[in-house]
Amino acid sequence: MKDIGYTSIALVVETWDQARFQTKNFENEFGIKAVQKMFQLEPRTKSVFGYDKSEEEGRAHMEIHAKAFPGLIDSVIQMLGPDVEFIQEILSQVGERHRAMKVNPSFFPFMGKALLSTLEDAMGRQLNTDERAAWEEVYEEISAIIVKEILKD
Repeated sequence: MKDIGYTSIALVVETWDQARFQTKNFENEFGIKAVQKMFQLEPRTKSVFGYDKSEEEGRAHMEIHAKAFPGLIDSVIQMLGPDVEFIQEILSQVGERHRAMKVNPSFFPFMGKALLSTLEDAMGRQLNTDERAAWEEVYEEISAIIVKEILKD
């Protein structure tokens, strides 16, 4: 993971905290909304969660993933800067799980767009240019580590 500048880290932490504090039941609601937005952006992503087998199985798997998603993002954000090696280890493990689930790496840009859209909804406003650039930088780094692990032989 490359060094992410202090300004980018500060903007990401600030906007994440805004979303967290402005959203009731953030841990449960944010992830579900983000995954649902991803489904809207790219319906093929539903197959990762088992929707191609049954609606019930897909919903159950999606809820597990959706509830874990904000915690993962929160952990990574809190460790940006000083704990880069630890973040890389965590994200490599996430990548291993995604590889086992046969997640298509092409789905990650859709999750990134869904993340930013859900973040804006939670904050009640659009990200400004600097905030968006900071989030895009951080998400690109996070997803690059996960995708690298998915693509391992």
